Amino acid sequence: MEAKQRRVLRRLRLELAEQLRVEQPVQYLYQERVVSQSFLEELEAEPVGARRTLKLLDYLPGRGPRAFAAFAESLRDEFPWLCRRLEEEERAEEEPEPPADDLQSTISEHILNGVPTDKQLNQLSGQLGAEWERVVVDLGLKSSDIYRCKMNHQYNVQAQILAAFVLWKQRLGKRATVRNLCNSLISAEVDPTVISNAFQ
Repeated sequence: MEAKQRRVLRRLRLELAEQLRVEQPVQYLYQERVVSQSFLEELEAEPVGARRTLKLLDYLPGRGPRAFAAFAESLRDEFPWLCRRLEEEERAEEEPEPPADDLQSTISEHILNGVPTDKQLNQLSGQLGAEWERVVVDLGLKSSDIYRCKMNHQYNVQAQILAAFVLWKQRLGKRATVRNLCNSLISAEVDPTVISNAFQ
């Protein structure tokens, strides 16, 4: 899957989680050999519909160049409005993104040197995908910390991410700056627009 398509899935993550029920689309994806039998079984074991959708969205980027187009096609009959959203967002992604080096120059020094607010962290948590674990490890959290955040919020990925950020902020205090967070987000190849939107 191309980087621009991964960005589209990340940007539409919450919208898709709220509106999409994956039972029928995932059968099409299985038929097209985009998802495996073992993943299909994992998905069926998930008790909550939104969690199934999030799991599928985390899985698709690693399924090759056909995955995005097949996913959009799987929505065409039952969820035509979501199919259109995916296609529109993919077309919009043709515009060049700002280089990562210039990203921090779009955020004021005052914000970069400050500690991120809970509101900023909450907004960021809603936009991150599977890369969030790499981000918080880069910030200094241990795998046991991540496990605790996941167990405390088993059915809400956004709450898991937010809990990890809050833990980082509590541990580092004034050293938990937006600049350090931005560096970790850039290292994890998070979409630059997600970063700049969170800290405008």
